Amino acid sequence: MTDAKRHERPPLVKLGAGLLESVAMGLMVALVLSIFYAVVAREVFKLSVPWAEEVAAGLLAWSVMLGAASAWGQRRHIVIDVLLRRIALGARVWISVLIECGALVLFYVIARGAYLMMYASANNTTTALGISYSWLYLALLIGTVAMILFSLAYLVSLIRNGKAVIGQTETKSEWTTS
Repeated sequence: MTDAKRHERPPLVKLGAGLLESVAMGLMVALVLSIFYAVVAREVFKLSVPWAEEVAAGLLAWSVMLGAASAWGQRRHIVIDVLLRRIALGARVWISVLIECGALVLFYVIARGAYLMMYASANNTTTALGISYSWLYLALLIGTVAMILFSLAYLVSLIRNGKAVIGQTETKSEWTTS
């Protein structure tokens, strides 16, 4: 089995991350268009668009959380792996399992907090549109639940394959003074 094949994302993770990325990009386009509309209406036609800020905030929350979940599923978040690369290959797997479990705990805490905030803010609504703030916290909940599912898929893959996320690469100096 080639190194690239061994570190390939599970098929459901690929599909889910790709879908979340597409939705996040669509929401970002809608965000830009709504802000553009508000600016043109205000500057050109001297019209107030009171709902634009609320729509932009909601679209931003949703696009950021779905994009973050997609990036987590594709393993595109920033990682500092200098120490992990210097550890023996056998130990990398167990340390990677510990790191993944730590991420799962963090995501659980965030998801639980988002759920509690959804419940607490169910009767609070936005000023212009009258939409419940629970919809904003739902973005945080869905994003972190997606990250939990991606982490579980990677954890299973990691334990089954016995290979750390970081491939078997030679340790090279990251920088030099010469």
